[in-house]
Amino acid sequence: MFTFPVPRVLASHLSPFTFYSLILAVIFLAGCAASLKREGQCLASLTPDYLQAQEELASLEASWRWSIARRDAELNGTQSWLLTNTVVRHDQSPSSPPGAPPSARARYDSAGRDGREAYRRLIEARSRHRPLLTWYNKVYERVRTRTDEEEILSDVRLLLVTGPGVVFYPLIRWNIHSVFWDGADPDAESDPVTRYCAERLASVVALTEAAPDADP
Repeated sequence: MFTFPVPRVLASHLSPFTFYSLILAVIFLAGCAASLKREGQCLASLTPDYLQAQEELASLEASWRWSIARRDAELNGTQSWLLTNTVVRHDQSPSSPPGAPPSARARYDSAGRDGREAYRRLIEARSRHRPLLTWYNKVYERVRTRTDEEEILSDVRLLLVTGPGVVFYPLIRWNIHSVFWDGADPDAESDPVTRYCAERLASVVALTEAAPDADP
C-alpha cells in the first residue's frame, strides 16, 4: 500500500486534516504546472509553422493587391486614352467610341489574368493553412487562460499557506477552476486541445528521435 512520507517537524505543527489539505494543494499545483508546461511546449512547436504561414499569406495578399492595383491602373489608362482620342461628330454616338489600342488592351488583359492567378494562390494558401492557424489560436487561448488561472491561484496560495485557511484551498481552487473553464475539464483526454497537443508533441518526439537515423 502506498503511503505518503510525512515530515515529522511539519506533522507536529499541523493537524492531520490541515496537513493533508496542504498535500492536496501541492498535488493540484503539480497538475496545473504539468498541464501548462505541456501546452506551452505544444504552442512553442506550433509557433515556427504559424509565423511561416502568416508570412506566406501576407506575401500572397500583397501580390494580389498589387495585381489589382496594376489592373485598375491599366483600366484607367485605357479610359483616359479613349476620352482623349474620341471625337464626337454629329453623326457619331458617344456610346460607341473606337476601341482601345491593342497594346493597352493586352496589358489590361494580362493584369487581369495576373490578378486572378494571385487571388487563386491566396485562397489555396488560406485553405491549406487554416487548420494550423485554427489550432494555434486555440492552443494560444488555452495557455493564456491557464496562465491567468495560475496567477490568481498563486495569489490565493500566498494568502492561505501561512494560516489555517489553507484547508479551504482545494475548494477555492475548484471554484476558480470552474469559473475559468465553465465547468469543463481541460485535462480530460476527450478535450480537443488536450488531445491535439498530445498528438502534436508525440509527432515532434518521433521526428526528433528519427532525425539521427536519417543521417548517413
